[in-house]
Amino acid sequence: MYIKVDSVALLNHFNQIWMECWLEKGYFLENENSLTDRYIITDIEERKVGTIEFKPYSLDPKNNINTVFPFHELESIVKETDSVIEIDKVAILKEFRGKNLDRLLSLFVHYTEDHDINYCVVLLERIFYKALKNVYKIPLEAVGEKIYYKGDYVIPAIVCPKEIYQNKKDYKWIVSINQNKKRKLILI
Repeated sequence: MYIKVDSVALLNHFNQIWMECWLEKGYFLENENSLTDRYIITDIEERKVGTIEFKPYSLDPKNNINTVFPFHELESIVKETDSVIEIDKVAILKEFRGKNLDRLLSLFVHYTEDHDINYCVVLLERIFYKALKNVYKIPLEAVGEKIYYKGDYVIPAIVCPKEIYQNKKDYKWIVSINQNKKRKLILI
């Protein structure tokens, strides 16, 4: 279901996937070398189909996401900085979209639960925002008007994963993470 990026080879796969998706959408590319947790989403046939990146969140006004929207000024974020992360590089290759979003979102739920995260700050493409809110019933809140950023309009939003992981039975799309805990051994 997922692979944690822990090698240069996996980082190259990760970058290839999100960059292909962003170029397809006409977004500007950025590459940061900050400490993050990066994951590659795999489909049922274990093909590498998507990415998601979890970043530590900083209240610093110069933090890139805060320069786009002032998340650092929101009371709920200021009060609980230790349980806030930023989500970035959410991408699924065009030919694998739809059927693999539940896998990506399930990883999001399990990651945030494992790390005791209450809030996620994110800039969401408008159609994706609507799908998360209306189809997947993700508890999220738009905290500002749409903003033109890197080639498209995005909605600054706060996601509340705790509401999901404390009520998993209400989210039928969550895929059990246990099915992919083991990694294949590579013989040298």
